[in-house]
This record gives sequence, structure tokens and C-alpha cells, in this order.
Amino acid sequence: MKLSRRIIVLQVAAAVVFSVALSVAPLVLASAAGAAVFTLEKFLELPTLGSVTVSPDGARVAYTWSRRDLEQDKRMTRLWLGEIKSGGTRQLTFTDEDRVAGLAWRPDGALSFLRPVDGDMQVWINPLDGSEPRPVTDIEGGVGAYWWSPDGTMLAVLATPADDDDDADDDGNGDGNGDAIGDTGSSEDTDERTGAPDRKDRIENTAGQDEDRVDWTVYDRIEKPEEYQQLFVVAVEQNGPAEDAEPRQLTFAPWHPYEAAWSPDGAALAVTFNPRFSSLIDEDQQIALIDVAGGEAEVITPTDRHSSLAAWSPDGKKLAYYMDREADYRAYLNLKDVMLRDMDSGEVTDLTPDTQWTLGGTGSTPSQAPQWGPKGRYLYLPAAHETHLDLVRVDARKGGLEQVTRLDGNLFNLSVAGGAFAYVESAYDKPGTLYAGKLGGKVREIDSTNGTVAPYNLESPRLLRLPGHDGGFVEGFLFLPPDAGETDHLPTIIEMHGGPYYRYGNAWTTRYPWQVLAHAGFAVFICNPRGGTGYGEEFLRGVYRNFGTDDYLDIMAAVDALVERGTIDPDRLGFTGYSYGGLMTDVVVSRTDRFKAAVSIAGIWNFVSAMGQNNSQLLIDSYRRPWDEDLQRMWEHSPASRAGQISTPTLIMHGTEDEPVDPRQSIEMFHYLQLNGVPSRLVLYPGEGHGINKPSHMLDYETRELQWFRYYVLGDEDALGAEPPVPVEP
Repeated sequence: MKLSRRIIVLQVAAAVVFSVALSVAPLVLASAAGAAVFTLEKFLELPTLGSVTVSPDGARVAYTWSRRDLEQDKRMTRLWLGEIKSGGTRQLTFTDEDRVAGLAWRPDGALSFLRPVDGDMQVWINPLDGSEPRPVTDIEGGVGAYWWSPDGTMLAVLATPADDDDDADDDGNGDGNGDAIGDTGSSEDTDERTGAPDRKDRIENTAGQDEDRVDWTVYDRIEKPEEYQQLFVVAVEQNGPAEDAEPRQLTFAPWHPYEAAWSPDGAALAVTFNPRFSSLIDEDQQIALIDVAGGEAEVITPTDRHSSLAAWSPDGKKLAYYMDREADYRAYLNLKDVMLRDMDSGEVTDLTPDTQWTLGGTGSTPSQAPQWGPKGRYLYLPAAHETHLDLVRVDARKGGLEQVTRLDGNLFNLSVAGGAFAYVESAYDKPGTLYAGKLGGKVREIDSTNGTVAPYNLESPRLLRLPGHDGGFVEGFLFLPPDAGETDHLPTIIEMHGGPYYRYGNAWTTRYPWQVLAHAGFAVFICNPRGGTGYGEEFLRGVYRNFGTDDYLDIMAAVDALVERGTIDPDRLGFTGYSYGGLMTDVVVSRTDRFKAAVSIAGIWNFVSAMGQNNSQLLIDSYRRPWDEDLQRMWEHSPASRAGQISTPTLIMHGTEDEPVDPRQSIEMFHYLQLNGVPSRLVLYPGEGHGINKPSHMLDYETRELQWFRYYVLGDEDALGAEPPVPVEP
């Protein structure tokens, strides 16, 4: 694929930055005999299986099938239904809808989902009786998430309050007492956290100002309450919105609710919320019980530990949830335990006090609530151990973990209901298969997209455990070009995962084109140095107060081991990563010149300035009072502190609307490299957040990455490198 060197101007907000326009021509890629060429376009358009939900009676499983359409530049999503006993499937939607989400079941067996109505996401139901799907909510501004009441007559929804100022002194009950969640309950109309007058009074106290001329922005907190939704309950009819049913607000700023679970009797909601009203400083996640009728709330978890994702037992007598194991470390640095609260006595039991597995998913903060079996004896949840992600169950009476599956790939999108369960298993050479069956029995295949990669003869990568720094180890996956051997001295790309509190497991990725890079002639090693999940508590805390230090040395030790094995050519190396992997890329080029090229995507360059931009939580977790005690330490760890030592040609890419990692981090790095005379290029993608997701943008940045490595690592002059920089001379 030949890229032109024509420069175009891209204006983003108030800053003018430069990008390079693409002109596409064929790439010559390696392929096994008789196999089709696996291109970036083919990779990006492969279909995958997504959301999975088992029906209340355990007989059926609904799921999503989706793919990117490069021609239309959007993602297509369609709904399917599978019969668990027979394995039969049928398609439910046929339009190229790209905004279907929130798949769930109404208790009576109607399928529900989120889909737009006049641009706003609303809850729809499909009765599965041959009639047309129809919306059952009509909420101004739309619905962000929803949960059915046990009798199916009400929904708890996340939605945007119509007017915060009008409701500032009202708890949603119309009595003006202000006793609902998020209200301070203060008779002095002050904010108990700051001692300042509430927001309404602050506005009213600007006497003498012309309200029509107020064009400035005033902040009293780093959080932005107006950007987040609150929890409401709303009545619904069986076939549409209830007449004159006004949503009733249960939570108020500054609390930020995330997740809700109805008690089996419908009287209470167990709500996961953040009292700081921020998704970027969410250490304080707690669980509250809210009385649905009256709105009164009781926080039931410790304020010094991250707690989340509650699940009621079938009889309503127990409540399970995740909680930090220790109070001395913050959420990212903590293993999570499954806790069980007796709702009558209030007694709380730790069911998993000794496990070293990562519970609830692959990140150090769980992504999916535990799910109860039908009799209330066991809790089912995904759990990560090293590069594996399997289904485990927790005995609610005795405690302890029992592994249920032992998969070759990784398990995702678990659903348990009606005595049945379903999940998707994928691997690096298999995009995904949906399995379902009865709990305690065998599963059967319901659907699969694995056949879509059959023409390309994709090979499973080698799982390697290599020596790390200072007696440690680095586990990772090695992708090889077709027909290549492990001692062929190959041009190689090293990649670090994001997080850092995450890890690479044997699971298909829709973002990282490692198989494409392998078919283009590169070996690719994706690695799990210390600081990631799945390897226990000590490993997780391996980068505490030490970003880009021991984990960097781990990676370099693994590279040395691959050189010694004869796998990689030490003179033809590239490095890349996304998010924390981008941070590590910045670290690598600032500490060594052994790599011929680097690609940094959405990375952090200056830890000190990053602390003052957006993602404070990552640094709050990972350093000790980073605004005070560890400020100098953070600067010394920052790649920016070694800017003058960088010589590696570096491609830098970032989304302009990235909130967790501000794009100014990449802009700052690019300025330093240019002033230092380092071959470099900055590409900013308009409208993209931390994940660059628009199909055309994904094709663009992955094409640029491949071209950059071809030019600098392989010496391919037909590929695209950087324009010569103009350094500032002494």
C-alpha cells in the first residue's frame, strides 16, 4: 500500500495540526501456499459475536452479530436468537443498524434492547411472537442503560436529568426534603464536601450580571456533573410507553451511578455509584441500597475500598458483590474478592480470601457482576489466571473457587439464567464461537464466525514464558510469518498491552492486527511484563510508583532472550503499544536506541502534566500522593525527562476527544521530537476518544503503522516514512 507524501491541514478545536493523506495501493504480503492474503481490510471487516443473554426460562440465548463496513464507514449490528436444546438459530433483525445495544430479557420472555428513536436511544421490546419490535420508553435525551423490575412493569434507567437547577432542592418525591442519594441534607444549603453554597445559590449570587451575557465557564470541582446520567425509575406498558409516566429520579449530583440490580421483591435497588461524579477518578465506587418507593438510600460498603456490581440471590436474602481485598492500596492495585452480605443480619462474608486469580474479567476492576445459579448455592463469574480466562463458580455457603471450564481460548460475555449458561470463546486464530448448555452439563455450539478466517490459514501464536528482569518472567505470544521458524532471525515488532493493570490472553482482537503484521513478514511478540493482571497480587503491584522502570527492564530481558534463541534479528526491531502500551513506547524510545522504529498510540509522555490533564486516577493509584510526595519521582520516570536522548523514528497517533489520555500528551511529545531533529509524525483523529473506532480511522492508523515499520525496519523505500524534521540548532 503506497501512501502519498501530500500534507493536508487538519484543524482541531483551536489548534492547527498536520496529517498525511492516504492514497491506497496494493501491499505485497506473505501467505502460506494456497492461502488467501490476510489484509488490513479483511481483518477489519471480519464479523464477531458480541452481547449474549440467556432467557429467563433457560431455553434460548439472544446474541449480537456485528462487523465493520469500510465502504459505509460504520459498524453493523444484527440480533440473533439461538435454541439451547436444539442449537437452531434465527436472525431477528435485518437492517444495517449500527446502534443496537443493551441486550436483555423482560421477565415475561420478551427480548429487549436499546435502539435509537429520533436520535435518542430508547428501550425496545420484541415479543418474539411475530409482531414488530416497538419502543417502550420515550425519555428525553435517551437511555444509557436499563434494568427490568421483577414484574416487568418498571424500568430503572440511566438518563440525563432535564434541569438540574430546578430539582436541586428536591429529592424526586415532591416534598422538597432533599433526602435522596446525592443530596447533602444540609439545612444551610452548602456542599458538605467543600463547604461552598450549592450550585443553584452560586448562580443566584452573581447579582448584577446580565444572565444573557454570561459566556465564561466556572469550575468549583474537576468533575463535570452535567456530563453524567442519573438513575431514574419509570413505569412501562407491555407494548409501549406508559401514558403520562414521568421518570422519577432516584440519584442526584454529585453521585455518579453505574449499575443497578433489582431485589427479587422489587422493593429495592442495589446501586454501584461513585460519589465523586467522575468516571476518571472512580476510586470511591460504593454500593447503596435505595428504597424504590421512598428514595431513601443506605451505603452498605466501606468508603475506603472499591466495591461494585451487586447481585441478589434468587430468594433476596443475600447480596453478592466485588470489593477490594485491602484498604492500604487503591483499586487498580488490589485483587478483588467476592463478598456476600446477609440482608437480615448485615453480616458480610469474604468468599474468596485466598485466590490469586483476577475475578470478574481481565482488568483489576471487574467488568461483569457475579451471576447466581437457580438454587442460590453457587455464583458464576469469569476469572483470569495467567493468559487464561475461564468460568469459575463460588460456593455461597462454604466459599472458595471451582474452575468450571478449561478453554484453549478465552471466555467472554457470560450469561447465566434459568439453569442454563452461555458464553463466547475466542482465540488469536478464531474470532469466536457461542456455546450454551445447562449448568453442570455439556455445552453445544450455537453459532460461530471462525469459518470467516479459514481462507487465510491463520496460525495460533506460540505462548512463551521468557526470563524477565531481576529474577522475574515475561509471558507473551509470538506470531510468526507463514512458514517461518522460531530461529529464522526475523524482523520483529514488540508490543506492550494497555493498562498497565491488564494482560494479553489468548483471545481474538478486533483492534490489533498482529496476524496481518505476521503475514506482512514480521514476527510479533506481545508481552505481559510485571504490573499486569492474572498473575497474582505481587505481580500486579510490580510497577507501583515505578511506571516504565522494572516493566521496561522485563521487556528488554525478554527481547534479549528472543535474540539469543535466534528468533528475532536485533538489527530489525520495532516497538509499539496503545494507551499504557503507548506510554511504554515513549519510555522505550527515551531509554534505548535499539529499535529502528516506534509507533505510539494514545500514550502518556509527561506523567506530571498528565496528572493535571484528565486521567488522574491512574496516577493517583500508581504513585503516592502524585500531586505532592512523588511529583519529582514521576518526572524522572517520564519519557519527557529524557527527550534529548531520543533518536528512534516515531509515529504518534491520538484521538482528539480522548478523555483518559489527553491528546496534548502526544502533541507535547511530537514537539519535543521535532525540536530535537527526530524523524516523527503526529496524526490526530477528529472526534475519536481513547479508542480510535471509526472504521476509516482504524484502517488509516493501522495502515500508517504497517507502513512505518516497513520503511524503517525493513528498509522499504516504497513505504511511507517521515518528512525530514527541522531541529532547533544550539
